[in-house]
Amino acid sequence: MSTASGSETQGVRPLRQWCRRRVIEPLQDLLCGGAAPRALAWALAVGALIGSMPLVWGTTLLCLGAALLLRLNPLAVQVGNLAAWPLQILLAYPYCRLGSAWFGSTAGQLGAKSPTGFGGHLLRSVVVTNGAALSAWTLTAPLLLPLLYIAGFRIVAFLDRSGQ
Repeated sequence: MSTASGSETQGVRPLRQWCRRRVIEPLQDLLCGGAAPRALAWALAVGALIGSMPLVWGTTLLCLGAALLLRLNPLAVQVGNLAAWPLQILLAYPYCRLGSAWFGSTAGQLGAKSPTGFGGHLLRSVVVTNGAALSAWTLTAPLLLPLLYIAGFRIVAFLDRSGQ
């Protein structure tokens, strides 16, 4: 096994200190903004909840509106929103299926042809499916919010510990 020479480790340490001082600490200061950990976790959870909506547009604007309405840290809400995009992709199809089961929409039949023409039927089917998925999200969101709050609080606690 080879060991790192003293000059290699001396070069890495100042780089880490510079990155922490110039990049990480200013971002933590901007994100936290003197907010209490619970308020920051709440902002992350609200952003992640809105970001998990099965919606193909507008979650950024909805997060900004929620941050202003609830007086939350707008940057923390947007961080939660952007961090939730894998969750949004992962849950889109289950929400479509759940919405079609609960509300009887035609989810999953997007390719079916209609005598009135393919374009009109496709648009109507997409709108109905998205509406059913949003309805399913609305009914399950109160169950998802506490889980997102716990995850946000753990992230904030981890960042607080690593910053010391």
